[in-house]
Amino acid sequence: FCDAWNTFDSLIVIGSIVDVALSEADPTESESVPVPTATPGNSEESNRISITFFRLFRVMRLVKLLSRGESIRTLLWTFIKSFQALPYVALLIAMLFFIYAVIGMQMFGKVAMRDNNQINRNNNFQTFPQAVLLLFRCATGEAWQEIMLACLPGKQCDPDSDYNPGEEYTCGSNFAIVYFISFYMLCAFLIINLFVAVIM
Repeated sequence: FCDAWNTFDSLIVIGSIVDVALSEADPTESESVPVPTATPGNSEESNRISITFFRLFRVMRLVKLLSRGESIRTLLWTFIKSFQALPYVALLIAMLFFIYAVIGMQMFGKVAMRDNNQINRNNNFQTFPQAVLLLFRCATGEAWQEIMLACLPGKQCDPDSDYNPGEEYTCGSNFAIVYFISFYMLCAFLIINLFVAVIM
């Protein structure tokens, strides 16, 4: 037991033996059991759920491959070492999102929220958290061009925002084209390549 891998192997063997013994003692455990609602009278079901914990040892057998495959261990060690540089990349991404979220709140925060529009109650620039979530959606490429079109000039202003009479449809800006295209290109090309460069 001086070797950590031997200790790990022994735990897997013990857990597998317990799993087989419990399965042989109660054959119904081999069938899938739905998770019941916690009530005072379901102690038997709770025992069945706790027994299924030992089945995790079957999956953990795959971890033993790390002790035999030199290339797998090298790849895993390289991946772990690359995490030392990931905080700097994460800081760059956070700065990018922060800058674009603040600009978006200033430029498109007055656009009215409508359920039949891409700028709605779940997708808007009126608050900082909502702006960050909207930018995250744009970074994934989900309908970012439709959000850009919803921020162009001539859009209805939010009733709670301050605007002069007769300016109900003056919200939005042509800056949305530069704003969204630049953000998507930075996220799609620069950020992804940075992650790949750090790992490689």
